[in-house]
Amino acid sequence: MKATNPLPADGRIASLAEISAWALVIGVVTGLLGVLFRAVVAAVHDFFFLGSFSAYYDPNTHTQTGWLGPLVILSPVVGGLVVIFLSRLPPAESRGQGVSDIIDAIYYREGRVRSIPAFIKSLAAGIQSGSGGSVGREAAIVQIGAAIASRAARLINLAQWQRMTLTAAGATAGLAAAFNAPLGSIVFAVELMMPEISPRTLLPVTMAAGAGTFVARVFYGLQPTFLVQTVTASQLRVSGVFELIPFVIFGVLLGVVSWLMIRMLGWTEKLLSRFTANPYLRHAAAMLVVGLLMYGMKLGTGDYQIEGPSYAALQDILRGDVTSIWFFVLLFVAKLVATTLTLGSGGSGGIFSASLIIGAALGGIVGNITQMIVPGFGIDISDYAIVGMAGMLGGTTGAAMTAIVMVFELTRDYNVIVPLIIAVTLAIAVRRAVLPHTIYTLKLSDKGHEVPDSLQANMYRIRMAERAMSEDFELRPAEETLDDVIESLSETGSPFYVMVASGNRLAGYLRLDPGFTLWRPREPGMTLGDLARSDYVLARPRDTMFNVIGRLSRRGAGLAIVVGGSNRIPRVADIRGVIALETMGAAVIENARPYAQQVSRNPFPMLYRRRSGWPFSFWRGKRKEP
Repeated sequence: MKATNPLPADGRIASLAEISAWALVIGVVTGLLGVLFRAVVAAVHDFFFLGSFSAYYDPNTHTQTGWLGPLVILSPVVGGLVVIFLSRLPPAESRGQGVSDIIDAIYYREGRVRSIPAFIKSLAAGIQSGSGGSVGREAAIVQIGAAIASRAARLINLAQWQRMTLTAAGATAGLAAAFNAPLGSIVFAVELMMPEISPRTLLPVTMAAGAGTFVARVFYGLQPTFLVQTVTASQLRVSGVFELIPFVIFGVLLGVVSWLMIRMLGWTEKLLSRFTANPYLRHAAAMLVVGLLMYGMKLGTGDYQIEGPSYAALQDILRGDVTSIWFFVLLFVAKLVATTLTLGSGGSGGIFSASLIIGAALGGIVGNITQMIVPGFGIDISDYAIVGMAGMLGGTTGAAMTAIVMVFELTRDYNVIVPLIIAVTLAIAVRRAVLPHTIYTLKLSDKGHEVPDSLQANMYRIRMAERAMSEDFELRPAEETLDDVIESLSETGSPFYVMVASGNRLAGYLRLDPGFTLWRPREPGMTLGDLARSDYVLARPRDTMFNVIGRLSRRGAGLAIVVGGSNRIPRVADIRGVIALETMGAAVIENARPYAQQVSRNPFPMLYRRRSGWPFSFWRGKRKEP
């Protein structure tokens, strides 16, 4: 019987030092391109709002009234039309949103991110944000980093798992460069982008994040993204148990608003699709509303507030410059509506920044109400704003540790770390109770691309071959005819394996499927040696199943034969068992059993529950006592 051909090799496996060096280079390149991208955003922004060209503007300061006056309302419309034009350029991958696309590429496209669509989307996101669209800059830089990393991995022909690792490293470098937050970016990659967490995958990611952050700090300084008034230990404002109670309520509210924000994006997209099938008209109409909201905020508060990532408004809140509850209500509603309109109508950009400002505005509302009800707590409004930032970020993305670590890095405020942890935990729990998907995975789920929301230890790394093997096999000499073997064996109802021995050496194996007693060879007198298959690998009893599966994959084999003893060349007498594909299927079930969730409902209630229980309960109720 002819042996099956081994599977084609999927690239080469580079050493940890080599892939880390590539990650370092990718981090530096991503950081530099991130600086260039910020310059593009600055040029677009200054042209639309100030009528000038510049390669730099500070998003943490408010934009002054420019040359267009009230006509600035049309800036998001004009920029949005350019965005739709870019997004509709071939290939179709030019459409979509950044982080979701990277997650999809890692889990469903083997880490392959096409460079041209990624750069088109990044340019579109820059124009969208710079012209006043209510989106952030982070998604574009993440796309740039992932595209560079994926291209480099393909050029040097890396194996699939290393290509996926390098893609995640490039995306992490982009996020770190965008927010000057390397630790939060690393945790973000761990929680959302990395199928495997180990030194061989984590080291390249940390190298890329550090390099991207370093480049950004060379150009923009060491200060955090947002400045918060620091306090000494004696001035810590959240120090009592009762002062934590409002944050518990706030955490639940953040979970509800996170659900609302995710759903509003979907509802807005469906509603605008019904409004018109023309993508240009649809987006232009939505961005006109965004422009009106932006100019309305200018008239009502003195600043545009919701244009772009809204970092200036967020900086005012964290610095304590604004405390009015009506300002927070206005900012919360306007930013939420503007963001859902921008993205739901086909726009491009990041949702990360919008979550921060919406959460901070909600925190201002809750903080004001808390001060009115219990003024004795003495909690500052900025405390609730910081907690709201983390809660909305965690609730919408589902990344608890990312929200905690990144918001701390963005503000460097350790004062509210305990309320922050409580609020993030509750926000994610409440949102998951009503909607299991995050803002990144909902669309992927709609097209059948489920993304795991948890990582378990691979038990195959500790499960030994001797625990997975089957001892149900026969040892027969190569000279024996197949007719004699079939007559001497009995059916077991499952595949049966015969080890073929040539003296003391193993000549191969033969698999007999159920029903083999009815089968006869085409040529009478054919021996086992004539039919022996050689597509097998050898394993020791103490080898891990992870290593055994790796050998089977590389060889393209259909069976692992477990041999004991100390002989360097195994003898047939040393064979202890076999590990077939069906055996590994049972082992997979055992591996997943400790982590498998209970099914919340019976998917076929009419088939199972009523078939077994309903007839008996029915007749029990109808039976009459004599």
